[in-house]
Order: sequence, then C-alpha cells, then structure tokens
Amino acid sequence: MQKLVRKGAAVAAVLVSAVALTACGSNGEVAKPGDGGGSAAPSAGASGSAARVALADAEGAWLGVTDGKPVTLTISKGGQAVVISEAHVCQGTAKEGDTLTLALTCKDGNTDRASGTIGSADGKQLVVTWDSGKTDTLAKPAASGLPTNMPSIPALPSLPPQS
Repeated sequence: MQKLVRKGAAVAAVLVSAVALTACGSNGEVAKPGDGGGSAAPSAGASGSAARVALADAEGAWLGVTDGKPVTLTISKGGQAVVISEAHVCQGTAKEGDTLTLALTCKDGNTDRASGTIGSADGKQLVVTWDSGKTDTLAKPAASGLPTNMPSIPALPSLPPQS
C-alpha cells in the first residue's frame, strides 16, 4: 500500500508541475493530446530538412497517447525533465547539442524512455524518438485545466478506527 501511495504522490507532483509550467508558457492556441496522429511538422527548415530543436522550444508540459497509453513529459527552463508513462516515472535532463537529447533514469529500472532525441517542437507539438524504438507525439495541454482523459489515481482504502 505504501508503494501505491508513493506512486500516487509522484504522479500528483508531476501533474502539479505540468500545470505550473503550462500556465507560464501557453499562448491559448493549444492542440489536444493525441491530436495530429503520429507526426509533427519540423520546427523550421530549409530545403525540407528539420532545424535543430533548442531547449527553449521544448520547455513546458507535453501530453499525448502512445499505444493507447497516456504519456506526459515536462521540461523545465534549466533542462530538468520528467516523463510519466504507464507506471513508470523517469527523470533526468534535456541537453542541447547537435540534437536536443533526453537522458532519464527510471526508479523501477525501465528503459523504454530512458534515452531519446526530440526531433521537432513547434510550440504546439513535440516529437520524441526514444532509443528503445518508441516514438511519442505530444501536444501542449490547454491552459484552462488538466485534460479529462487522464487516468485517475486509485482511492486509498479506509483504515479501521483505532481505539
């Protein structure tokens, strides 16, 4: 039961940080999570090639659905990154270089989203290609509130009164 409480607390903390970051960076014109299928336009480009994605392009909270499961990614201005997918909470850094890369560690040892590259970010949509072969297409959530299609945190069982 303590494990469930810790996971619930971690999910709640990430959602709070996602809402806080979203309120700071949204322009009100926001795509809904899952919109846009599996691809996004490159950030910019000449002759059809994608331009380098800067950390500033990827900052904020991003939500989506991959393989029918919700995925959230939050990137701070300092380059701290957190991804939540299924029961996995992974945190680490986003670093600029030739590409914008994510280097994360999951406490449970999962490696599906431990290392990846952000291929495009246009302010509405962000695409991450993970070294595991997964690709997440994520969107900025509406600034007006949390999405309604996210799973709920299970209620804790009532404890018997103590005498």
